[in-house]
Amino acid sequence: MRRFMSVLSIPRHTLVGAGLALIFLGPVQAQVAAPRPDPQEYPPGLYAELNTPKGMIVISLAFGRAPMTVANFVGLAEGTIRNQALPEGTPFYDGTLFHRVAPGHVIQAGVPNSDIASTPGYSIPNEIHPSLRHNKAGMVGFVNGGPHTGKSQFYITLGDRSYLDGDYTVFGELYDGMDVVREIVPGDPIETVRIVRVGAAAGAFRPTTESFLEMRDLVRARVLAEEEAQRAEDLAFLESSWPHATPTDGGWSHVVLRQGRGRPLAEGDTAMVRYTGRTARGFSFASTEAEGAPDYFWPGTIGGQVFSYVVGESSLNPGFDQAVAEMARGEKRLVIVPAELGYDPVGFYGIERRRIPRFVIRPRSILIYEVEVLAG
Repeated sequence: MRRFMSVLSIPRHTLVGAGLALIFLGPVQAQVAAPRPDPQEYPPGLYAELNTPKGMIVISLAFGRAPMTVANFVGLAEGTIRNQALPEGTPFYDGTLFHRVAPGHVIQAGVPNSDIASTPGYSIPNEIHPSLRHNKAGMVGFVNGGPHTGKSQFYITLGDRSYLDGDYTVFGELYDGMDVVREIVPGDPIETVRIVRVGAAAGAFRPTTESFLEMRDLVRARVLAEEEAQRAEDLAFLESSWPHATPTDGGWSHVVLRQGRGRPLAEGDTAMVRYTGRTARGFSFASTEAEGAPDYFWPGTIGGQVFSYVVGESSLNPGFDQAVAEMARGEKRLVIVPAELGYDPVGFYGIERRRIPRFVIRPRSILIYEVEVLAG
């Protein structure tokens, strides 16, 4: 069955040797890397110096706007947070690899050198701040596999990835070393990570296991309360808009807009389907009238076509698939798909196309479809 979902994936890393070479511009002259800032020259703030064979990457950490997330990174880097992968006091990121490089997208690191565990053994909630965005190269965020599942892996953006805003926590940005970032290849090591504190506020930011866990619990309680309030608002909207929607045992609900003829579709049947999709929050994400099958989901399809849907083989999401499988030819329904039958837990990332903003269906989105199975 074909599935359509993408996220910041986490492939296994492989070791690739990396070294430095002098580039000669004549018999004796050699190019050398530009000098990196001396810690005494940093403005007040909290910084992470990532030393690699290709040069130093300096990250300015947003400890005032994403304190819990920065505490996780700093505590792991300095070995002050207990974790399941390494003994307490061991710098977590020293000797780790940039195991993923997606050109134009991100470089990614943070899998520990451990035979015991591939993660620290805990997760952190999203800590989204509206001023910390993925709108340029050099933004630094935590990888997750869905809301509130960040651990130790982090990434540095290689361009504008604004479609990630709201789903991944940005906790810093490059202060220096973008030239080094662009030279990173899979397998390049992070030799050491040094945390630099400049000023009184940064000097006082020294996370321990206890202080980190307290921050994590407070952030988790806050974001879960915000999400529950949003869910209640969405459900109230659905109830007021379609009070007579019929619930199903599958967990989705529907309103029959036009009766069909004959038996419901069966496994293996091919049906021509026309549909539109939007979220309960008003974001329209699909229309066969405009896009055909559409090529947001499958590259190479031709716009303006209806969707040739094979029951039991084609798949958009579980709720949509279950609804179509119960419809007869000629029938039209409004179908309400809860998030858990839609694109949870990671959401849906449309195919990236040049000069067209990438569309995203956010995690925990309730989906509303108008679906028509054409007669004939």
